[in-house]
Amino acid sequence: MSPDDGAGRSRLFEGVADAERAAWLQASSVRDCARGEAVARQGEPADALFLVVSGMLKILQLTPEGAEVLVRFVGPGEPFGGVVAIDGASYPVTAVAVDRTRLRAWPTPTLRRLLAGTPQVRVNIMREMATHMTDAMTRVQELATARVGARIASALLRLVRQSGRPTSDGLLLPFPLTRQELAQLSGTTLYTVSRTLSRWQQQGVLRTTGRRLLISRAAALEALAHVDATDGEP
Repeated sequence: MSPDDGAGRSRLFEGVADAERAAWLQASSVRDCARGEAVARQGEPADALFLVVSGMLKILQLTPEGAEVLVRFVGPGEPFGGVVAIDGASYPVTAVAVDRTRLRAWPTPTLRRLLAGTPQVRVNIMREMATHMTDAMTRVQELATARVGARIASALLRLVRQSGRPTSDGLLLPFPLTRQELAQLSGTTLYTVSRTLSRWQQQGVLRTTGRRLLISRAAALEALAHVDATDGEP
């Protein structure tokens, strides 16, 4: 594999000189994960920083009752495990490969050595963590104020902006997204997601292709994210 497989263009390395990026990539190891393989588990000591090269991770959090709740997805060019930059931290979530996923990894000793010479990367890690916190607060606000259709549309738009691939027919989500996962991301039920997606398919807003969603009319989905007066669900 090429020393720079696109990982060097990640936000993780914004503001970092080319030579320093190359040094980071040379110091990393490559890990290939099968679908369903756990990369890290909630509560375990944080012992590595990861960067997704290809594929997708889904981030899960366990409730006190032992149920898994989907928090977000991590796609190509995005880091996972930034808490490793904090001494003694544990992973606050579990990360599982959605499909075949390739990662670059920096174990703690390597990371500490590199951060000492490239403090900008620590700044970038902290910024990523702050962005995730802001996204979480936005979702909480949506749960309190937005109709369910708007929440579903907003969840889909976040995924499209993160990893949507342009095609001649629209924007394709390049990984399988179950209706249960979308229900968790939008704070509603599987029944409501199924009913809402069926209606939007009839309206030509989106459709399924294989096990993936294709957004046919992104502008219409944007409108639904702000106003969904046809859906009275709380």
